[in-house]
Amino acid sequence: MSILEKNIQALVSGVNEPLARKLIDFFQNSKHVRFSLDENLNIFDQKNQVFMYSDIEQEIAFFQKSILEKTLRYPFVCIYGVGNALLIKNLTLFYKHIFIFESEIELFVLALSVIDLSEELRSGKIYLVDTKEEKINAQLSLLFDQNDMFEYLGLYEMFMNSYYKKYFIDEIAKIDRIICDNINLVIRNLDPSSMIPLKCYDNFIQNIPAMLKNISFQRIIQERKNQFKNCIVVCAGPSLEKQIPLLKKYQENFVIFCADGAFPLLHKNDITPDYVLNLDCQDKTSVFFKNIKSLDKTLFVFSQSTHFDVIKLVCESKLNFSIVLSDSLYCKNINMHDFGHLDTGTHVGHMCYALALALGFKNIVIIGQDLAYNKEGNSHFNDFILGKDLDSTLNIPSLKILAYGGEDEVLTHLAWDDYRKKLEFLFANNTQAKFYNATEGGARIAFTKELSFEECCLKFGDEKKKSLEMPKILTLNRSDKLLKKVLENLKKDLNIINQTLEDAKVLKDALEKILSSNKALPLEFLLSVYKNIEHFNSFMDNNSLFQDRVLKGVFFKRGLEISKIILAKIAEEEKYLFLIITAYKVWLVLLIEKLNIRKESLQKII
Repeated sequence: MSILEKNIQALVSGVNEPLARKLIDFFQNSKHVRFSLDENLNIFDQKNQVFMYSDIEQEIAFFQKSILEKTLRYPFVCIYGVGNALLIKNLTLFYKHIFIFESEIELFVLALSVIDLSEELRSGKIYLVDTKEEKINAQLSLLFDQNDMFEYLGLYEMFMNSYYKKYFIDEIAKIDRIICDNINLVIRNLDPSSMIPLKCYDNFIQNIPAMLKNISFQRIIQERKNQFKNCIVVCAGPSLEKQIPLLKKYQENFVIFCADGAFPLLHKNDITPDYVLNLDCQDKTSVFFKNIKSLDKTLFVFSQSTHFDVIKLVCESKLNFSIVLSDSLYCKNINMHDFGHLDTGTHVGHMCYALALALGFKNIVIIGQDLAYNKEGNSHFNDFILGKDLDSTLNIPSLKILAYGGEDEVLTHLAWDDYRKKLEFLFANNTQAKFYNATEGGARIAFTKELSFEECCLKFGDEKKKSLEMPKILTLNRSDKLLKKVLENLKKDLNIINQTLEDAKVLKDALEKILSSNKALPLEFLLSVYKNIEHFNSFMDNNSLFQDRVLKGVFFKRGLEISKIILAKIAEEEKYLFLIITAYKVWLVLLIEKLNIRKESLQKII
């Protein structure tokens, strides 16, 4: 097997099959050759009539030395240009991850033909990024959200040699903007002071008994998957009202998924959705479910993080409902796989599309998904219960983006823009279905086809949907057995948290005592203290309970403070370690606070 074949095979078995396919296609079919190798593995650029290196060994050594000096103690490095890959191989000794960005597939082929990087590519130590890949945002959002990456995103910097800096400056500027956008997208969801992750966890814990006594999500999938091809997802944007007459006319021809905020408008207009979804961790959304007459054909689907007051209300109203576990690790860790999991995302529209995909729909029509203000400055339709201008009162930074239709711009805000990007990631990675954006307003959403709602109704609404029986709930005996099993797992979690709290407090007290001693601390002693910190870190980083992302913002804070110290480029080891110990002591205070809150949630059910 050739070196190129080994490297391509490693890409396929890793997480970069799209690049592997591109490399194979280029190698087999391309007749145009822009770059070539001489006997010294120097690369000649025929377009610019120049070699990549004037002195290959000297330039690679100089570039390597320059990168290492500028990235002292960095866990990762980003480089534009694959070059001849010798530099990349050399740098693997110094970093956990190396990201290589390149726009020329031919250069990838040349580099991977002469240097064996298969082990590093397979393990994820080296990641090659094709900057012309259509789904690059989806790739980067996954890469930067890795557990050993998101903490240190503040260290991002792009390095390139003189050749790339001269001939690829526009490509470098473009990919730099894309990278920064994706980094900011990850970071915006990592506010260490936010109580939302812990609130979602608390709701999840309190919702477990109700989940076990009502319709199993897995049973919904088993009984209803692939029963229909065409559906409509109804969201609560300002454009929704104009679509109501057509929706009412064709409601018997489509399965209708309805976001909770849009449900009162449909109910008022005698439109009966098949599914109504909610994932809001706050109790304000309970107003959407008040004074509802019996709806035998409607199934209400709630996320495990839905506020327990909403669940209480639908129980009292005797509505048919299911609580679905998200694909969050904290849901998977309690071993309730029989109940199924769903990629609920971070907003109800995302959850609607994910459920439609899980049920096997092939044509998903979207209405009311504006993700932008309309011309009057409204964020929702006129009769929206929480106020048609709700989002304008939230003080979220606004920006202009490409509008529906692709010709104008529309005003949105950061949260909506993040939702849009996450939807594009979802749509890009689910090519088994086609998404038709019939919103006819708001923001343009990539990986959807824009088509008017009327055209969609005519195209897909040609036959009546058949009636489906409501899935049955579990027997009381089965429900009680499952609850007992869940409680046993949660008791184990509580024991681990109690022990971790004790260890964290002991470590914090020890660090406080050391830092308040006002003595000159020798390097050997500081190293032994740092070893204790590393031991505690290792325990936290390798325990699935703490890597379930409930405390993701807390871990981001740890990396953020360490990154600040790394960026100071402190050569003196004693000073560096002293600052690390100081920062870690402060971080332990935050960790202890959040662990205590999580402990209180577990105690409510145990």
